[in-house]
Amino acid sequence: MSSDTLFVIRTFHNICFYISIPLDPPPLPSERGALYASIDVQPCSHIGIFVHGINSDDAQRGMQTDLTPSLPGIGMHDMGYIMNAQEMIVHHTTEEILSHPRFQECREVYIDNCIDVYKIEGFPGKSSADAGRVTTLAIIVCLHARYIEDDRETWPTLKRLKETVADFGFASPRFIDDFVARLVQTEFLELRHHPADSRVRLLVPTEALLRWDREWMAAHFEPLAVLFPEPGYALAIDRSPAFQKAHGGASVPVLEGAVKVAWRNLDVVFFLAATSALSILFTLCRLGGETTESGVREADLAVLAPQFGVSRSHIRNMLLAAEQHGFLARHGDKGQFIVLTPRWIAAFDRFIADSLSYSDLTYRLGCEALMKQNQS
Repeated sequence: MSSDTLFVIRTFHNICFYISIPLDPPPLPSERGALYASIDVQPCSHIGIFVHGINSDDAQRGMQTDLTPSLPGIGMHDMGYIMNAQEMIVHHTTEEILSHPRFQECREVYIDNCIDVYKIEGFPGKSSADAGRVTTLAIIVCLHARYIEDDRETWPTLKRLKETVADFGFASPRFIDDFVARLVQTEFLELRHHPADSRVRLLVPTEALLRWDREWMAAHFEPLAVLFPEPGYALAIDRSPAFQKAHGGASVPVLEGAVKVAWRNLDVVFFLAATSALSILFTLCRLGGETTESGVREADLAVLAPQFGVSRSHIRNMLLAAEQHGFLARHGDKGQFIVLTPRWIAAFDRFIADSLSYSDLTYRLGCEALMKQNQS
């Protein structure tokens, strides 16, 4: 690590996970500033997350700063909308969701849905899920929904995908190249020449990817419907293709909100980035692993390795990381049982509520966009 690093967050066994903030950061390639990061998410490797453009005062305040990524395809006329969207659109806040009397029921639905939608047999590319892949898929669908043939700034090219995903900090350009190739090979994505410029190839999701995206969308709005059944989230839960397109297009200008959800919840970033880590811990929840009465053993998860698309050693590494992070403890005479700790519950409850608050915002934007389309 360089001398300009302000602090180290946590060291897991032989995994070092840190934030590096230059005291004198280099000029950014955007006049608005951006959040840039790179993560190597191989198990038991050196994990580095580099966040540029934040000063030391912001870091000491827990990085609660208004970073606005430079999102491709968004002109300056959109910036006021981006900066003020959460003020302009009334939506349910993180604290409102966390304090709701039915939050535990909502949480159970969220965990069950995430486990199901990220199973390897249904996940696009037939690969394991992690934040890099999930983010890439979401942005492919959003850029496609926003595409206008005669507006070059909206063309969903591989270059634009890489630039947009970079703001999230979960996938390198090479990672995206490999994943896009895999999506094409497994018929979730097509590369088509632009009708007016054969030199340009556009990323076009197939019906298989769009169908999975509708399942993913429903999985994230069903928990909200537990809390707020009226007027509810029927358009998303009913998997409406028209709403999917309106929601995707309307979400592009506020993608920075999704970036903030991740980086406001630094305790969970490693588990978002590491392959299937979140699914492993959520499955431990499903097995009753949040109470010492459950008697869950590490071997109970290891046998589920094929479901996650990972090896048993990877599961052991993720559980070790969770233990070192204070998310997991061992109990029993020989420490043979594992249990998730109150720290896990607090950190992931806040992350879930934060994610659902952002989803509620995008639902309202999608409804507004769909209404305007129907009126035009």
